[in-house]
Formats: sequence, C-alpha cells, structure tokens
Amino acid sequence: MKRQLTESEKSTVRQQQLLPDGSLRCFISGDIISDQDEIEFDHIHPYSKDGDTSTSNIRIVLKTHNRRKSDQSLYEVRDNSRLERLFESKKNNIKLQDILELKEVERRNTHTTQSGESITVEDGQISRKFPLFQDEILGVAYFYGRIPIAWLENDDQEGLQPRVIDYKRLISIRDHLKNHPQLAPSIARLLDNRLKLFDGQHKLAAQVLNNHSEVDVKVYISPGDKEGSKMLFDALMITNLEAHSKLKQVPFYTSTLLDRLSVIYKEFLEEFISTKPSENHTEENFVNFLAMQKQFTKSEAKEMLRSAIKNSALDGSKLDKYVAEASKDASYPVTIDLLNKTVFPSTLYLEPSSAKFTSEQDYRNAEAQNFAAVTALLTQEACLNDWVQNAKGKTLSNEQLKARRIWHKGSVLTWSPYLKSILYFALQTMTNEEREKILYRAPITSHQETIISKCLNRLFNHPMWDEPEGEIDSLLVSAKKQDDLFTRKGLTEKYVIYGQQ
Repeated sequence: MKRQLTESEKSTVRQQQLLPDGSLRCFISGDIISDQDEIEFDHIHPYSKDGDTSTSNIRIVLKTHNRRKSDQSLYEVRDNSRLERLFESKKNNIKLQDILELKEVERRNTHTTQSGESITVEDGQISRKFPLFQDEILGVAYFYGRIPIAWLENDDQEGLQPRVIDYKRLISIRDHLKNHPQLAPSIARLLDNRLKLFDGQHKLAAQVLNNHSEVDVKVYISPGDKEGSKMLFDALMITNLEAHSKLKQVPFYTSTLLDRLSVIYKEFLEEFISTKPSENHTEENFVNFLAMQKQFTKSEAKEMLRSAIKNSALDGSKLDKYVAEASKDASYPVTIDLLNKTVFPSTLYLEPSSAKFTSEQDYRNAEAQNFAAVTALLTQEACLNDWVQNAKGKTLSNEQLKARRIWHKGSVLTWSPYLKSILYFALQTMTNEEREKILYRAPITSHQETIISKCLNRLFNHPMWDEPEGEIDSLLVSAKKQDDLFTRKGLTEKYVIYGQQ
C-alpha cells in the first residue's frame, strides 16, 4: 500500500518548495498557492511505476491540476500544462519557433562548405560532413543526416511552411515518438547558410518536446543565383501544397491554403506581366497563362485567382481579426470555411475579369475597398465586438448571447443571402452582370453605405435575437430549421430591406 506522509514530512516538502521570496507555487502550473487553496502531496515519479514515497520524490500541487495526472510523472504533467497555456495565450496560432522558445532551444548560426560530392556544415563547435545526392526532377543537390535541432529554423518568412501546429496532433506524435522511431525525416532547404524547415513541423516539434537534440532531416540545397533559387522555391511550394491537399496527410487549414496560393499567384503574376505584352494583361489571360505554361488545370488556375481575391479583400478589412486560422478553432467567431460558403460569394466577383489591369474597367482595387466598407458595417451591426468564446459554466451577458447567436454557423448560412439582397437593393443592381459583379464597381457612396447600414440594423436588431433562451438556441444546429424560424418570427428579406412585415 502507498505510504501516507507524516505531518513532519509534509512540512519538510513545503520548506523545500518555498521560493526565496517566501511564496509557495504549484509544481505543475507555477501558480501561487494560498492558505485557502486545496493542495495535494504527490509523487514526481508515480508510485504506480515504482516511485518511492520519500520527501525528495514528493511535491505540492494544486488539487485541480493534479486531477489530470493519471500515471504520468509530475514533470510530464508540468510540461503539458505549459504547452496548453502556450496554445491558449496565442489562440492556437503556434508554429515551430514557439515550441523551440518554450523548450529554450537557442538557434546556432551555421556555415556550409561544398567539396566534390559532400557538404560540411558547422557552427563553430560541431562539424558534420554529409554525402550529396542529385534530384533529377528539381535539378538540385540534397543531403540527409542527423541535424542538431539548434541549427534549424521554421521556413515561414515568405517561405514554404505556413501551417500552424495542431495541438492534438502534436501530443499524439510526441507520445508516439517516445517509444517508436521516426520513420520519415523532416524536410528543409539550405538557403544562405540557414537550414529552413518546411515539412515535418509536427514531427520536429514533437521531438523537441521529447528533449531530443538531433533529428533526421532531408535538406535541399538552394542554388546560389536568384533565378535558380526562385525556381526551386516555386517547385517546392507547389509540391508541398499538393502533398497537403490533393495527396494530403494532414491538410493545410483553409486559410493557410488561401494565403499560400496567393504567394504563388503573385510570383507567377510577376512573370506573366514581365513576359507578356501589356495589352494582354487581364485576369482571363493570366489564368490561360497558368494553364498553358505552368501546367495547372484551368480549375486550379481559377482557384489561385479566387484565393488571391479573397485574401486581398480580407486583409484590408476589419473582419480579418475575427477570422480563425484553423477551421475548428472555437476561440474565433468566424472561419475561412464559413466565409467561403457565405460572405465571400455574397460580395466578391470570383471569376477572371476581361478588363486590362489598372484600366478604368478594372475594379479589383475598388472591390477590396468596397468589401472593407461593407464588412466594417457588418462587424458593427452584427455585434462582433461582443462575441466571446463559450465556456462550460460561463454565464453570458445579453449582448454576448446575441452575438453568439448571430455568428453561429447555422445563423450565418441563413442570413448571408439577406446580405446579398441588401447589396442588390442599396446598389440598385438591375442586370445579371451587375449582380454578378456586385462589389466589383466604382467605390460605393456614403448614401449607399447609409442604406446598407439601415438594412443591416434591421437584420441584427430584430427582437428574435434577444428572445429568452429557448427555441432559437435549440435550432442553431440546423440552417434549414433556422430558415423556417426566421420566416415564422418575421425576419424576412422584405422586412430587412423595406422595414415591412
């Protein structure tokens, strides 16, 4: 049986754990313990795994944290707690560099020297020599090896690694790699004597959490000339995107794909503009250029254009800060996936235009301005500032409850067609072309903004949103049920636009 500590032993543990300033802190969380807190004395190394009940193996922890311990050591529980807090503090927007910082891994500068069929990498203390291989498709050299983690950095500064780290997947890989080998290496590129990791971020982060100092990495050597380096970048970018979408293992989050595609779009657009006559500079011709000269399908080329349009519009809007990077991140009210189904198709012209770039008929910049104006009104009238993440046992104010109702997925799917109708009305669109290019037009006027604002006010200040908890909340799970609810409550398009039931 587990031996119980005597009061004298408990006092000894307490004295051992007191800090120089006289404070007592939870061994797991680091939180200050008061006399009113419930505490427990627990084994650093679990008793169930032959940890002894001596004062050197006992620490004081807050009861709330210790309930999650299971058969883990207190060191493991403490590491998990720090990791959870990191993800919470950065709202799940975690990348490799954050994990390296958490584990206090200091990056070391490297220098490389190629000689014949080998390459030497050194940091002033450690020197490693690796044989070189040739990639016939990419036309560049590469090498494999055990690489010190301190030599690596994340390739995310206009680079090849845009993804954030998923917490559950990170924990799963970390725990797996405690007792299993890493079968596939992470992948990096060598650019200007810097080893920039762009694939296998989760694996590397997991090995960092497991306190490994070296990992298996495959490294592509970027050519020294600007053109060759760019060609390798483009090829690896496209390959990496396809590997995580068409050939996906863990897919990129939708917002990440959108952002990365925009980067590629810009790279190819520069080439298109510099090599094609100015009279051919249209979105339609650019899509054809991607399909005919860059081996994209027509569908893929159009998707690149759409992604660039969406990204440009969102970046310049007040809506941007409310949008989650991860599709299932509940700490934000809106996801890119939801915008793709609702707000974007209700506002943006997502087909290639035949207008010559920067001509009087090219309204892309004006469209982004119009989107910013409309979404500024939307965020204001639809109470986005009042939205808070729902938490078990947390009581919401009336304003917070209303905001959560409005921005529930089922609600957005229901009212987003109203947004399109509001724009049709305010902008007096008469033809199918005008409606298709709803914000692809000259900047909207202050008078038009006033009309939009009044309609949105009627939409989001309808009494239905403020009803006591009941029917509306039970129907949030279904857009179809909400559509019926909107009709029964009198929240119709006619009411929103004209103020009439």
